[in-house]
Parts: sequence; C-alpha cells; structure tokens
Amino acid sequence: MKKNIFVACDFTSQDEAINLIEQIKNHIFGIKIGLQYITSTGVNGVKALSKFNLPIMYDIKAFDIENTIKGFAKSLKEIPISYATIHLLNGEKTLRSVVEEAKDIKFIGVSVLTSFSDDDMESLGFKNDVVSQVQRLVKIASKTNLHGVVCSPHEVKKVKKMDSKLLTFTPGIRLEPNNDDQKRTMTPKEATNEGSDYLILGRPLTSGNPKENIQKIIKSLE
Repeated sequence: MKKNIFVACDFTSQDEAINLIEQIKNHIFGIKIGLQYITSTGVNGVKALSKFNLPIMYDIKAFDIENTIKGFAKSLKEIPISYATIHLLNGEKTLRSVVEEAKDIKFIGVSVLTSFSDDDMESLGFKNDVVSQVQRLVKIASKTNLHGVVCSPHEVKKVKKMDSKLLTFTPGIRLEPNNDDQKRTMTPKEATNEGSDYLILGRPLTSGNPKENIQKIIKSLE
C-alpha cells in the first residue's frame, strides 16, 4: 500500500539511490533528490530514477534574480521531474513568472528550513519568529499559482487556515525524539494528524534497513 511519502535520496551515488528505491518503491509516493545527488550525478542521475515511474521532486531550493530563476525554470523542461522547489523569498513577481515559464512542473515554495529555530531567525536578522515568517511567506505563495509549500509539521494547520488549496510537504519527520540538525520535528502520525499532505523522509528511512524502516513507518500511521 502506497503512502504519501517522498523518500529523500541524499546520496552521491546513483547506485545507492536505485538500491534504496528498489526496496521501498511499492510503499512510497515519490522520490526527492537534493543538492548532493544532483551535483554528483547530474541529469543522467535524474533520468536513471525515472525508470521507477514515480514522481520526482527536484529539491534545489532555487533562489536568485528573476532572470536567472526564469532560465532555471526553462531548463527544467528537459529533465524528467514532476516537482521542483523554489524559495518563497524570491517574491511574488518571480514566483509567478516561474510558474508561467514551466507549466508542466509543480513548483513548491520553501518557507523556513526545519533546521531553523527562533534563535536562528534572530541571528540572521529576521524580525519575525519562525511561525510568523512562515505565515508571511505563505501570504506570498497564496498570490501565485504554486502547487504547495514546504514547511515543518508544526506550521501545517496555520498554512491550511490561510490557504486550504496549498498542499503541504513536510520534512523534519522522526519516529522518535533525536538530537540531529532538525529542530521542528514530529512523528509521521503526528504530522499526518496535523494535516500534512506529503511526508518527506530521509534518514528515518535510509539509516539501517530500509525495508524494515518503511514497515515501521507504515505501522505508525495506522
């Protein structure tokens, strides 16, 4: 039974990614590839994963001037992906132009990284705390035709209250409390109960035995 789970393939090896997906492909919705995989394997690495016929999320978190971002969006048409991430800090005008440039791709706006806390926001010069900043950015997303937003599970209900049409993609999913770099976390069940549309799972799936891990996650969602 498939769940609304994207597996984060944070590998530098194409073979490692393929081996992982082979083990859990019948239980996940899609594949998320980020900077490590994209930089190491290039377009051929992306094409290699398309054989699974699962939606691929190109998690590049694009953030640049409008002209460059439009060029980025145009280049995505040549890659077999379904989703791409872009920072909401690009602003409404740039976000609109990106969606218009590549209409076949579902763009997802990145709000505040799940590794950030209120203290991190202050140290970076933001006047808002995490929740306020997410809400501010969601207002921007609502004015565009973005498919959804990336946020932590803690902000899902606030996002849905502001714009029920925006789908929520939530990293920061952990089966139990941890001391890693993720600061705003929830279990798969908690995140689902909050209304998360898609869970993004990396280390909880890839550390140890992926087949056993996916079964634990599925059981926890029951």
